[in-house]
Amino acid sequence: MTSRSLGDHSHDTAVVVAHEIYGVNDHIIGVARMLRPYRCDVFTPSFLPSGLVYPREDEHQAYREFMRAPGVMSMSQALVQFTGGLRERYRRVLCIGFSVGATSAWLASGTGAVDKTVCFYGSRIRDHLDVQPAAPCLVVFAAQEPSFSAPAVAEKLAGRRDVVTEIYPCRHGFCDPGSPHYSAEHGHQAWESATRFLGLSR
Repeated sequence: MTSRSLGDHSHDTAVVVAHEIYGVNDHIIGVARMLRPYRCDVFTPSFLPSGLVYPREDEHQAYREFMRAPGVMSMSQALVQFTGGLRERYRRVLCIGFSVGATSAWLASGTGAVDKTVCFYGSRIRDHLDVQPAAPCLVVFAAQEPSFSAPAVAEKLAGRRDVVTEIYPCRHGFCDPGSPHYSAEHGHQAWESATRFLGLSR
């Protein structure tokens, strides 16, 4: 596993950004930069073999290779291990995940590995509804998902202890400026909601 860190390690809060199938691409690096003004140290570990980064146009290959290795379960286990390594240095360890990173973060949240989690459009969370987060978790869905009904999954999560769901009238990837489904308005709203939920301050 390779890892990049932004920050001078002078804060008591660590934020781990869990990537999508593409690896630590421009979007993930951009998220880390957006976190710079906040009082936290930011980590962008790569859970792909040798820190691979796939271009967006290679989506099918990236998906195929991700499912072969590491896959969601292994990525989640590696995420738990990574956050565990931060515990000695930080009072709070938080996680923001996108897509497969969001599902991995959701699984990790059930182990108590993080103090708060935000999961952006983790479509496979629907396969792991038996997970009960051990700490507060914000699940952000796009309303227009081709493979499942986000409102139906949100309804199943409704009333779950420590779980908050938000649905935006967008498509998968609406927070990513490089995605054809990017929505500046709703992406900004979701980001503000996420940083507020995590208790991050400038």
